[in-house]
Amino acid sequence: MIKLLSIFFYLLPSFIFSQNGNLPVNVENKLQKELKEHFSNYHNKSLVVLDSKTVSLLYDDTDVLYTLKDAFSTTIGYAYIGKSKSKVSYFDYVVIFDKNMIISKVKVLVYREDHGFEITHKRWLSQFIGFNSSQSILFKKDISAISGATISATSLTNAVNNVLQCMHQLKLTKVI
Repeated sequence: MIKLLSIFFYLLPSFIFSQNGNLPVNVENKLQKELKEHFSNYHNKSLVVLDSKTVSLLYDDTDVLYTLKDAFSTTIGYAYIGKSKSKVSYFDYVVIFDKNMIISKVKVLVYREDHGFEITHKRWLSQFIGFNSSQSILFKKDISAISGATISATSLTNAVNNVLQCMHQLKLTKVI
């Protein structure tokens, strides 16, 4: 019985979801804060609904893509929320695009490691700004390495590169 209860309480946080049913509450709250700070005219977000054919374009089946709208329901950008592997655990990140699908911000929302947290620093993350959905990013060429955060830095760079490819395919197939 004690073993069963300990498993329940260990897994409980992963089952506490926000109202949209897709993101954990802590990730949803941090996402909302970032979107409000980044877009002065941000009003709401709507989930990009993908069919079984286009869902395979996402980097991972747990990733989520939102269209960002202003008060007049005009698209002002996109937010791609995903998870990526660090040394032992995972971290949650968001890639924010403007309406022209150019990266305007990358943010690590939740980092769960003791080492490698340097990838959460704004200065390092600013290297991703300006890349568009038709480009690809190479670690150590386009994005600087970080001593002590090689695994996480490589992982995030690869994840953002995959997000760019995903956005490009979604644009080509006219999903967004």
